[in-house]
Parts: sequence; structure tokens; C-alpha cells
Amino acid sequence: MNPIKKILILRFGAIGDVVHSTELFRSIKRKYPHISIHYASFKTPSRNIQGDPDLDRVWIAEAKSYKQLYKLAKKLKKENFDLFLNLQPGIRTGIFSIMLGNPRTVTYRKSFKLHAVENFWQTGKKYFKDLELAKSLKLYIKEEIKNRVSVMPDKKGIVIGFNMGVSPTRQGRRWHQNYWRELAQMFFDKYDCEIILTGSEADREFSESLLDLSPQIRSFCAKTSIEENTALLSLCDLVISGDTGPLHIAAAMGVPVIGLYGAAPVSRTGPYGENCTVIFSHRKCVPCNRRKCRFIKKNEPYTPCMLDIKPAQVLKEAGRFL
Repeated sequence: MNPIKKILILRFGAIGDVVHSTELFRSIKRKYPHISIHYASFKTPSRNIQGDPDLDRVWIAEAKSYKQLYKLAKKLKKENFDLFLNLQPGIRTGIFSIMLGNPRTVTYRKSFKLHAVENFWQTGKKYFKDLELAKSLKLYIKEEIKNRVSVMPDKKGIVIGFNMGVSPTRQGRRWHQNYWRELAQMFFDKYDCEIILTGSEADREFSESLLDLSPQIRSFCAKTSIEENTALLSLCDLVISGDTGPLHIAAAMGVPVIGLYGAAPVSRTGPYGENCTVIFSHRKCVPCNRRKCRFIKKNEPYTPCMLDIKPAQVLKEAGRFL
């Protein structure tokens, strides 16, 4: 059997999924620095791995449609990959493997018994038996982006990041807006700090409701690119967030994080790293991992499990890091 010289990794998922998959290619690169590693993903989640020193190239898939996958596979077939690590199991990506020219293929199998980081990493472990799993993740940001973002926070005191937005497709992730307000006031009462708000355009209205509390709260919602937002999070002394991409980005940048978790299983999607902690409800139904909560009325935004998490608990946990 020919030696592995060139690998393609594919993952289309959300930003957090791509962040969680980074230890897969880093562990391979640590053991086999001579292997060329390529990564294929959608444009948005791939932004944090563009220019990554452990990747030789990042390929952009325009969509999951057969037409777009065919166009991408036609380009990638010329690369003559020896191994395809398919982190996006399904009929389409199975056909995609054939279109690549049938390289040796290992397909990811989702397991709720493992953290997502280890689960993705196990896909490579099936082929490279001597891989070692790191205890933390790492993302690289270009120096020009770091320099551009470095002046955004005032940095006169402690910098605390609030990432208040979450995916609207799943209930049991959004923390009450009034709780965020209470927590912000508690921080100002106890610490010399500034609070920066991060998020997308969709998060702006919900997050910027805090701006009237203090001039020491500044919003960067929809004002930065994904790479700039990553650099901004890296400047924080603490980041507080629900289960969403920026939480995992902050953890990968080595920033202390507090995750606020409701329906999602912490053992599967909790922040990965040694400077991380999670607060969650102790209801018997937690974690249900359901998209819709059985215990709330239609269109009600807050689930009981998220309402169980109180601002005072978060402030207490923050004291561990501040």
C-alpha cells in the first residue's frame, strides 16, 4: 500500500464544528509533518482556518448541491489525494469520494459518548494509530488582523466579552435578556471593567439592549469580520456565551470562558480546554438535546433549563478567572 502523502479533510458544518475539527489535522501534522493536508468547507466556517500553518490549502464549497459538489470534486481530483477524511457523512459526500477518484476514505461516525473534538479526532485515529489528542485547541490569526483589532477595546480594566446571540434553530440555548442586564450591572459593581458585545447582525437588537446601562459597554455586533471577531475575543479576559461558535472560538484562543448550557449535552459540545467552565440546570430532563422544548408555549423564547441559570451563579464562576 502506497504511503500517505496528501490528505483531504471535509466538513461543511457550522463555525463551531470546524473549530472542533482542528485538532484532527493538528495531531496528524505533529506526528507526520511531511504530509500535505487540505481542508474543504463552506466559506463562512472556513474563515478561521484560512492561512493556517498546518494546512496547505483550504477549498471552498459553494453549496451541498450535487452540482456544486461535482464542480469542487472535479478540481480536487487533480490533487490526487491519498486519503479522504470525510467528516460530513451522507450519500452526497459518499458520491463525492467516488468523484475524487476513490482515495482511501475514512468516514466520521457521530457518537454522543465523546466530545465533538475527540469524535472528529477519532476519524484520523482509525488510520493513524499513534495520534495523540491535545488538551486544548488552537487557532491562528494573521498579524495584520491582530494589529487592526488591538485598539478596539479600551483595555483600561478587565475586558469581558458577552456573546448573547445563539442559533434560532434550537431552543434551550438563549439566556434571558434581563439576566444579561443583571450580570452586566453586577460586573460593574464589583470590577473595573468594560464589556464588549459580539455577534452577527441577527444578534444586534437583542444584544444592544444593554447599551443604556453604561458607556463601558460597547457593541461590535455585525461590525467585524469572522477573523476580526476571533481576534477581538482573544483580547478578552473572560468570555461568557451560550452554546455557539464564538464560545468555541474563544476557548480555542485560550481565553477563559463560561458556557451557559440548557438542552445541549455539555459532554458533547461543551467548551474544550483547561480554562473553561459550564453552568447548567440540574433538571432531570437536562440535557434533552431537543430542537424544541416540551415545556414551553409556542414562540416562547426562554426554556426552563436556561431560566434556572441565575446571574449570581455566573458572577461567582467569573471570580475564578478574574
